[in-house]
Amino acid sequence: MADGRNRPVPMTAQSTLGVMTTTVARVAGALAGGYLIGALPAAWLLVRLGHGIDLRRVGRGGSGAVDAMVAVGPRAAAAATSLELVKGVVVAAGARTYDNRAWFVLLALAGCVAGDAFPIGFRRGGRGMVPLMAGLLAALPQVFVIVAAFALLAAAFLGRRAGGYRAAVVVGIPAGVALATGEPATLGPAALIVAVLLVRHEQRRRAREATLTLRGERGWRIEVVEHRS
Repeated sequence: MADGRNRPVPMTAQSTLGVMTTTVARVAGALAGGYLIGALPAAWLLVRLGHGIDLRRVGRGGSGAVDAMVAVGPRAAAAATSLELVKGVVVAAGARTYDNRAWFVLLALAGCVAGDAFPIGFRRGGRGMVPLMAGLLAALPQVFVIVAAFALLAAAFLGRRAGGYRAAVVVGIPAGVALATGEPATLGPAALIVAVLLVRHEQRRRAREATLTLRGERGWRIEVVEHRS
């Protein structure tokens, strides 16, 4: 602030508190709004409203695009994937309209990724990557290009297994954000996105290993029973 002589006027404690309150409210709103949209069960709603089928009660009990394909067909899966993309675009575009600073857009996308990966109580979580990349493409295309390039390099040199995925997430996202924006404030939201993606990836890996172990134990038991009989 400045007075009539263009001299800076020191901020009072009350004005400082007001700025802090506004910033906290923006951060909370970005995270909460992104989370709510990211947590929407797009595939479940599509199949439920269009075909009257509850995806949680058929097939493997999931509520994603793959489950929609198993229950209804490839068209439903394609539509569900499109809706997942739309979630990221809506969050990023909405955040950009409200506040066009990159850190705010990334914070809203962090909420969306968290909502997709860890929805509360209704459906199984997704990977979080689909709405993230869609949102980056819509609102921060330079970040999208760099992240996608790192992902391709990681897949080429490390393969599509866990090592390649982790490298793409841990290196590609912060590098893309830093190189494209040049704003230190964006590194916090980028770190949050990386943390959510890695935790969800580890959960999915452990779940797959547990499933394979269970199937192996069942197969071994069946072989033992057949041998004894």
